[in-house]
Amino acid sequence: MESPGPGLSSLIVTLSENPRLHASALTSLAARSDLQLGEPGGSWVPAVLESPDPRAVFSEIESIPGVVLVEVVFVELSHPLTPSENLPDFAN
Repeated sequence: MESPGPGLSSLIVTLSENPRLHASALTSLAARSDLQLGEPGGSWVPAVLESPDPRAVFSEIESIPGVVLVEVVFVELSHPLTPSENLPDFAN
């Protein structure tokens, strides 16, 4: 099977209300080449992630000082899933 290409994930990243941590986290997020940031709204920053392994990136983002929460709004996969791939047992 061909390896999957990058998937797209829409995220809402909640940043610390501490101004120093907020600014530091925003700078760290903006430096990532796999992440496109939208216009921040208070503590929330919309983002689009392009990655073949989004779960690993979610963990990386959550570990940035000043990031309080990463919420996944939408995930698009570049290839269709087969019935046995990544589905819970009850779904097969």
